[in-house]
Amino acid sequence: MVNHCIRIGLQNNAHTLKRLCFLSYHELAQYNEIPSYYKLCAISKAAGILANRKQSIKRGFDTKKPYLKRSILISCYGFRLKDRIFKIPLGDRKYFEIPLNNHSRQILSDNSLKINSFVLTPNHISITYSKEVTQIECTKTAGIDRNLRNLTVGNCKEVIQFDISKAVKIAENTKSVISSFKRNDSRIKKKLYSKYGTRRKNKTNQLLHKVSKTIVEYATINRQSLVFEDIRHIRKLYQKGNWQGRKYRGKMNSWSFSGIKKQIEYKARWNGIQVIQLSKGETRGTSTLCPRCGKRLQEQRASRDLWCDTCQRWQDRDVIAVMNQSLRGLLRFSSSKGDADEAMVQESGTPVILKVDASKLQSSGDFYHLEDVTEPCRKASSLSLEKMSSLLEMK
Repeated sequence: MVNHCIRIGLQNNAHTLKRLCFLSYHELAQYNEIPSYYKLCAISKAAGILANRKQSIKRGFDTKKPYLKRSILISCYGFRLKDRIFKIPLGDRKYFEIPLNNHSRQILSDNSLKINSFVLTPNHISITYSKEVTQIECTKTAGIDRNLRNLTVGNCKEVIQFDISKAVKIAENTKSVISSFKRNDSRIKKKLYSKYGTRRKNKTNQLLHKVSKTIVEYATINRQSLVFEDIRHIRKLYQKGNWQGRKYRGKMNSWSFSGIKKQIEYKARWNGIQVIQLSKGETRGTSTLCPRCGKRLQEQRASRDLWCDTCQRWQDRDVIAVMNQSLRGLLRFSSSKGDADEAMVQESGTPVILKVDASKLQSSGDFYHLEDVTEPCRKASSLSLEKMSSLLEMK
């Protein structure tokens, strides 16, 4: 049905959902054994494919005629969950039953969850669900600095660094295995690349899942809003022609800095934690300016330490970044809550004086404890996930 709708859309140059529904809904009447709400889902899927094709043509890409190869069923109507069995309607009061595993049963047994839709493919089924989340009133902020081999989280009081260098080793091993293939058949190469690429993706996501889960749990306990920097432009630094080696560019371009952000964002919103996204201007200088005096730091290329002439101290680059991010996130977080009082007029007979008592951001005591942060932060760089989980349990 999706391919039938795509053909109708290409013949009539239709790519919007409204026009495609008007043109193809009556044409789908030949599929009389299929429930009508599946026809609406097929039209919606085809409209999305045609809209993406139009955007590609506008950008100047040479696109082929779209065609859906993989069998897929997406719907938000008619399904049931009963006795730990997911039932998909087939029409005439018949259902296709899929038994769920223990993990899915445990999650969907929560009465506060609402099942929205499902996606069925020949190999798996995905069930989407939602719940009403109570927003937690956060009183602090914690910056998140993403690097190739580590992830640093913290503020001016406490900084924790997670080692994610294993993701780099996984990418290097996968690249080494793929480069060893000597087959000339492109079809076999494609299958092998897909197999090892999926394996690499699953291993990396599992590693990032453990780190993101620990970060969100720690932020929930301490009531901290998470602050992200804007590094979307970083891919331009590692393009061909930038006088960098091919091996180095490949290593940096395999860095999944957006993957860890997506995991932290949806887990934070699921727990009611606010996520603050800094703009490109607010991100500028977070790794080169001293969070105490604001002066530019001197970089030592042999290591990641920075020297401040005013404070007369060495500071780690990643620690400086999360401190500045947390402070800039705190400025936005506090300014959004500021409510100025109305001007009050005094009684008659006395001079009229307008009084405005606007809420202002006061410098907290966290700012003046920067001297005690550097050494503990360096010790925290070797903190493992097991130790972090034990600390959360103690709290």
